[in-house]
Amino acid sequence: MKKKIFTAVFAVFVGLLCMGSDCDFGLKPRFTAVEGDVLFLGDWPDEAVMAFIVVVDEKPDELVLDLNLLSGFYQIPEFNIENEVDSIHFEIELNAGVYNWVFIAILDSAALNDPDNGMGWRNLAAEYLDPDDSTRLGSISIGEDEKIFIEMIVDFDDPYHGYFHLVE
Repeated sequence: MKKKIFTAVFAVFVGLLCMGSDCDFGLKPRFTAVEGDVLFLGDWPDEAVMAFIVVVDEKPDELVLDLNLLSGFYQIPEFNIENEVDSIHFEIELNAGVYNWVFIAILDSAALNDPDNGMGWRNLAAEYLDPDDSTRLGSISIGEDEKIFIEMIVDFDDPYHGYFHLVE
């Protein structure tokens, strides 16, 4: 009998403690991300071995894609490259903040074998452009527990030369 009373009092105490805490919305997982769709036009290059959607705080000035700058990325599955899919959906979990460069990189064996010299602007397949002004790079601002949706197009028939037409 004492055990039942103790258990009941303990349950009421724990319940009151939980109700008095500052958890207005209960416990929930925190998930901040950018998600979107990529449309691929034309035939994938035969040299394509890997492909990534990449999010970076700021676009670098130098003509090298520095892997240390990455804030987040999504690797396009090899199956999609081999089967030359027309579109994919992606989701990249990020910290809350402003990201001023989102791009798609298509890597060939030269980029994989010698990342310091084999990777550069030639691997840039597309950049996220401002939806209201396609002459400017797009920027995404993500708040805590927020998901932002974007769309990008990769046109393999018209090779991308990058914003400001930076090419090697």
